[in-house]
Parts: sequence; structure tokens; C-alpha cells
Amino acid sequence: MKYALSLILVFFAGTLLASPTEAIMALGPVEQLMLFLGFAAIGAGMLSSGYTLSISLGAYAACDQQNRAKAFIPAVMPGSQGLYSFAIAFLMIQNMAERPLQAAIAGLICGLPCLFSAIGQARTAASCIKSINNGQMDQGQALLATGVPELYALTGLAGAFLVML
Repeated sequence: MKYALSLILVFFAGTLLASPTEAIMALGPVEQLMLFLGFAAIGAGMLSSGYTLSISLGAYAACDQQNRAKAFIPAVMPGSQGLYSFAIAFLMIQNMAERPLQAAIAGLICGLPCLFSAIGQARTAASCIKSINNGQMDQGQALLATGVPELYALTGLAGAFLVML
């Protein structure tokens, strides 16, 4: 329920911050629905950052004191997807009155990959932190393992940016 409320707030905040509000209200119901879905997806991408940080930082909190320095960077890596969604949200707000379809598609292209890659990255980070704590993995291996899901979020960011050009 709290996520649904946050998604609705992101959509309406984007609508209110855009200067040509009348142009948005003049859009048809299909375009308004597409914009809502685009902002919902980008909002989910932003919210995933906090959710995934709680997963990885929970694993970090359970780490032994002598291994915390090695486990810190993998613990904070899942928070980056929220930044990608945040950047695309500004582009969406700027362009939603003139190009509502592109804004909606950009939100979907960036928001959904950020959501799913953040969850996968948090699970990977938690497993890597556990492996670091058990002495089965070093910091370099953990960084490589947690960096792979980041590529999917970067692909979504690049795709959304290209749609908005």
C-alpha cells in the first residue's frame, strides 16, 4: 500500500511540476494512462533503491567486525538504480506535455529494468557479503558479482535516454 501511494505521489508531483499542465489535461485518456504507467514504473525504479539497500545493509550488519571494510562497497551498490530512475524522471517531466508517448515509454524502459536489477543486485550483494564473512570470497570477486546486475539498469537508462532524444 505504501508503494502504491508513493507511485501516485510521484505521478502527480511530476504533473504539477510541469509548467504546461493544461496541455497534459488536454491529452486523451490513453495518453494519460500511458503517462501514469510510465511514472509508476519510474517511481518503482526509484523506490527499489531503498528496498534493496535494506536487504544488502541487513547482510552488512550481520557481518563480522574484521570483514566490514571488505563488505561495505557491495552493501551500498544496489542503491544506484534509484539515481538512474531519478535522472530519467526529470527528462520525463520536461517532455511529457510535448511528447507524452516517448515519456511514458522512457519510464517503462528505465523503471522496470531498474526495479528488477536492483532486487537481483541486492540478493547478489547479500550473498557476496555472506561469502566475504565466511572467507569464501574476496572484495574484488564481490564487486564483480554485484556489478553484473548493474549492467541491466544501465541498459535501461541508456534506452530511456535514447527514446527521449
